Amino acid sequence: MGLFDFLFRSKNSDKTNEGNSENLLPEIKEEDFIDNSDPKEVGSYSVEFGSKLPIDVIYSFLKEDYQVKAYNDALTNPDKSYKENNISIIRSSLEVKFKQVSLKYEDMLRDIDFHIDSRGQAGLTDVVEMLKSKRITYEKHLTEIQKMKEDLDNQELYMIGIFKSYEVGFLRGLASLSLHNLKINE
Repeated sequence: MGLFDFLFRSKNSDKTNEGNSENLLPEIKEEDFIDNSDPKEVGSYSVEFGSKLPIDVIYSFLKEDYQVKAYNDALTNPDKSYKENNISIIRSSLEVKFKQVSLKYEDMLRDIDFHIDSRGQAGLTDVVEMLKSKRITYEKHLTEIQKMKEDLDNQELYMIGIFKSYEVGFLRGLASLSLHNLKINE
């Protein structure tokens, strides 16, 4: 009979545990499933422009804002010749970047020509076609760099924007310096 008591007792204890199991489970809260907090600012989305190729070095240089640098330059040395020298330095840096990027593309074209020849001899026509496509891209970039150099010489707006940016910043610095000096003397 003790054996049967054990069996019956376990069934009864299961029934009582079922009643208690509702009390043993964690309470489901609304905040576990629903976020009622204030919405956070959505981060700014950035779209990457560029080809991740050497020409991007030139484009990023052209997009630089020289106003702050020029503003600070004007505060430290408000001389017009100083401004002109700094503009010459910026122009020289741009021309150096043209040369660096052109050399890089010329190296890349030599490398790709080697791979086109060797893969062509191996009969890898798909690879050769892909390499020829890349070669066309590199040639277009090299042509664009040459055009940019010509546009710089012809004072095209998109090429001289960095110089205008520097001039605006320098003028702002001069104006700020003058206003500051006038306030001190009053």
